[in-house]
Amino acid sequence: MNAESTSPSVEPHLADAECERLARPVGSAFRLASLKLSPARQRAVTALRALDVSLAEIPETVSEPQVAMAKLDWWREALLGMTQGHAEHPVIQSLAAGLDEIGLGEEARREDSPLIARLEERLGAARIELEYEGFAAEADLEAFLDARYASLFTLYGRLLDLPDEQTEAAARLGRWHGRLDRARLLGRHARIGRVYLPQDTLNRFGLDEADLYREPAPTEREALFRDELDTIRTGLSDWQASGRPPRLFRILRAIDREHLRLMQETPAELTGGRVEISPVRQWWLAWRASW
Repeated sequence: MNAESTSPSVEPHLADAECERLARPVGSAFRLASLKLSPARQRAVTALRALDVSLAEIPETVSEPQVAMAKLDWWREALLGMTQGHAEHPVIQSLAAGLDEIGLGEEARREDSPLIARLEERLGAARIELEYEGFAAEADLEAFLDARYASLFTLYGRLLDLPDEQTEAAARLGRWHGRLDRARLLGRHARIGRVYLPQDTLNRFGLDEADLYREPAPTEREALFRDELDTIRTGLSDWQASGRPPRLFRILRAIDREHLRLMQETPAELTGGRVEISPVRQWWLAWRASW
């Protein structure tokens, strides 16, 4: 695919600016993690992240299920259009151009390519959220996390041209990044009827979904939270590949670990709101992890 094969929906610099707005707001973890990428790889990775943010907003912000499904179907058609040389949205336009710049344009034009398969997984995860039915067992939750987060981290590895071993490790890191993300949002999600914990885990602690936000809190709830955070800590610590993680993943993991540390200090407050890190602290963590 060459740069002219995807018909533009807006001027290229405006498409890139929209991706920057969505994916790399000033002070964000992703901005700090991606600062040192080459311009071409930064453009592709930023567009990919912008697509992820756009898909994440659908189950989080659209209250009418039919409208949300229609939006998701539109994005599926837009991705199909990319394989056919059409850009129906600035994010798709920037993604296609970025993939072309780093030599993955031809792959992006094949509907049966691994790259498109990962994007389809991400779309599938959004559908799971919209059609939420809970997670009976650990394997069910892991399947969702793999589709929602590991697919994205796999694509980051592909766009950075990492060897297979490191790309696979990045996918596993993505799963734990996602599990932490779900824990940070646990209270908000529980109050709207979505619980990203397996039912068999709740059963093990003698809890049901309503106990996650019921007050006064059952004594078993804090034990459940501590167990979940300990599980995430172990996962985040295990890179499972030779050498250090690439800079992008080192910084994302360092900031995740800080979120986790704060959450482990006060696990009883997980239902109260998302733990945040100050911009200065986040910058310092990114600087330290970059060396």
